[in-house]
Amino acid sequence: MKKNVLSLIVLTLLAGCTLGPRQFGDLYAGDASAITRILLLNGINGETHVIAAPDGIAAFFDLAGSLNYTRQLNQAPRGGYLYRVELYAGEEKTLEMVFSSQEVAVNGVYYDLDSDARARLDTLYASAVEQITFHRLRFELTTTARGARITAKDTQYFLTGRLMGVTGAPLKQGVSLQSVWVGQETGGNSVGITADFAVTWRGRMVQPVPYIFEQGGDGSSVLRVYHVTGEGPALLAEITNPGGDPYQFALDLSPLDAQPRLTGEIPARPAKMLWAYYYPWYYANSWDTSILQDQPAMGYYGSDSRAVIEQHVAMAKGAGIDGFISSWWGPDSDTDDNLRTLLDVAQAHNFAVMINFELLDGDGQPRPDAQVFEWLRYAVSEYGAHPAYVRVDGRPVFVIWASSGLSNASWEEILPQLMADGLEPLLIGQFSGEWARLDDLGVFDGLYQYNILNVMQSNDQVATLSQVYERTGRAAHYYPLLMDAPVLRIWAATVQPGYDDLLIPGRQGAVLERQEGALYRAAFDAALYSNPDWIFITSWNEWWEHTYIEPSQDFGDLYLQITREYSETWK
Repeated sequence: MKKNVLSLIVLTLLAGCTLGPRQFGDLYAGDASAITRILLLNGINGETHVIAAPDGIAAFFDLAGSLNYTRQLNQAPRGGYLYRVELYAGEEKTLEMVFSSQEVAVNGVYYDLDSDARARLDTLYASAVEQITFHRLRFELTTTARGARITAKDTQYFLTGRLMGVTGAPLKQGVSLQSVWVGQETGGNSVGITADFAVTWRGRMVQPVPYIFEQGGDGSSVLRVYHVTGEGPALLAEITNPGGDPYQFALDLSPLDAQPRLTGEIPARPAKMLWAYYYPWYYANSWDTSILQDQPAMGYYGSDSRAVIEQHVAMAKGAGIDGFISSWWGPDSDTDDNLRTLLDVAQAHNFAVMINFELLDGDGQPRPDAQVFEWLRYAVSEYGAHPAYVRVDGRPVFVIWASSGLSNASWEEILPQLMADGLEPLLIGQFSGEWARLDDLGVFDGLYQYNILNVMQSNDQVATLSQVYERTGRAAHYYPLLMDAPVLRIWAATVQPGYDDLLIPGRQGAVLERQEGALYRAAFDAALYSNPDWIFITSWNEWWEHTYIEPSQDFGDLYLQITREYSETWK
């Protein structure tokens, strides 16, 4: 009997002089009003998010206060964690909590939790501002030749890049995560481009970054690389192209290890949303054509039917789709009339809508700047405030098809005109090829790609799609680091089940086989790997190019089943 009592006393002492669970107030005497910021360090991806808003701080205290804490007998240190949470009052760290699923170390003391806190921590983390440390490099490329370009062979350390300005009167210039280039019609004059890059790495960088320095025509070209700090730029390297064959050099960034890093914040990301392109352009006689290889399971339909739209929205919602990106051909068009119906149906079903702005006319030519301005002014005024129309930070969102059909200079004239009228749309621009132009992020609020065929030309190139998505998403996500006033940039990754335009007159005849859903799954995997803000499905019902996921006679609802599966996994 005495032995049992002694054991109970020992266990009680080991448990911190209490037998029962403890409350957060027993472990921390402070209160939310004294806390100025909370750091959430993600143990999975290494990123840090910051909560500074009072309601966010209060939400963490609510979470911590809802848990019961039972001190563990085993207090041996352990590695790995989900989140490390640090509370600060000014510059003083007042508390550190290291969470796993159902345990937490509070200032180094381990406790079991009575419930899994991960989901609520994930929500707090997603709503907080991301903070990151990085080095800022400035590349100044000047040439008197027809053109000059530098191209990195390895971009793993590069988060993003931004066009800062040009000198002279270049005919062309641009920035990607891989390259910086500038050119003129003929050589002889001096033209230049300045681009900044955010770079970072964990641990010590060992290998210099290899580059190719190309020059077109006679003349001279010089690249100067600066390390930009709060005290200004400091020259890191100067490379002169000797002319002739492409010149190879290696940029040694190891001196940066001894230099302090900058700290930047990434605005909170929008809620994850899964979208599908929607084409409201069908008539009852649209289906009488030899182009189609399949047909809707619901039978031929007209896009002006409210009953049809009701069925489409219901099926899409059931598959985990949050909204339609509706093809729009301007005021007073049939797509405009059908958009009104779609918005009303969407409102009734808690579904979202945004416009796919068709920049090219029926002949494939870009619309005039003045028409684009008028159409956007109409659309923002007419639909931007509709309850079903999606807005981010209060701004109605528009996806711009073939956005490069207008120059960035044109967009830079159109957008201020809209703002002068009190209209501020959020535009998502389309990138092309394997390396997105990052100067587009100086104009557009996000990037997307409509057709994966623009990245991969055959079914065995899914790895390329994954690589392109990862680096494009990375560049968009971290772009605010280089902005004077950080503003969100959205990355929307596209998935599609296949493509086939063999029967469309005048087309090249490109095909991506569906492979019984394998391509669709692979595209989803590539999209998820890039950590997208949104995912775009090409498409709900583009029957001519055979990208539809709408239930069909040949495939039934296979693609809705796959969509639902990935939607649940992602969200």
